[in-house]
Amino acid sequence: MSVRMILPLLFGFLGVAILLWLGFWQIDRLAWKEGRLAVIAIKMAAEPDPLIDHFKTPHADANLNYTRVRFEGVMTQKEAHVLTSLKYSGPGTQSGPGFRILKEVIWNGKNFFLDLGFVPEIQKDDDRFEGPVRVIGNILNPDDYDASFTPDPDLDKNIWFARYLPQMARELSVLPFMVVVERAEILKNGAWVAFDDVTPLPVSVNIPNDHTEYAITWFSLAAVWFGMTCYLLWRIRQRTV
Repeated sequence: MSVRMILPLLFGFLGVAILLWLGFWQIDRLAWKEGRLAVIAIKMAAEPDPLIDHFKTPHADANLNYTRVRFEGVMTQKEAHVLTSLKYSGPGTQSGPGFRILKEVIWNGKNFFLDLGFVPEIQKDDDRFEGPVRVIGNILNPDDYDASFTPDPDLDKNIWFARYLPQMARELSVLPFMVVVERAEILKNGAWVAFDDVTPLPVSVNIPNDHTEYAITWFSLAAVWFGMTCYLLWRIRQRTV
């Protein structure tokens, strides 16, 4: 082997090794992500547990995310309105710009947020029910907020741009804990009836799982790098023969 081939060979070997390692790392990440999604699916399909079994403050435990719970409480007047929009999904469905309504609920002497769901922009400041409520929903500590991109809330107009529980809790004097409504009933005239002032936006799993594509990309780059290295070594050998 020519001395001139040593450096390209080492460079090629190192590049292929790194790219293969990245590909196998993505395969490991894929297995981890699939396991995580499976756990979330089990939580969301489970029978709702009493909230008292899972209530933790001042900061919601990330392991509690998506846990399905049930409880009875009392909704108050306090609300936070989070700007959002819904895509059109068929006749008779809500769509367009609007707000998520996060309402204070008092349960067992503790107050926290209840994410009731979506209202169109025109209904932002409508009066909504205050009183006893019965809820089935999911605990969620949202990751909507990004310090680099999320604008500051307009507190005068009660317009928020992310469900950032720590700041919302400070401004509204509410515990930084939230349940997203799957189904809610309110007590009216001595009977429980469906709460339909707000369209529920139940929790969905929005965790990207692109690790297969990433793995294919890294393995493809490794193959290209290997091919280019072989071609370079062949050219060097041809010149030295």
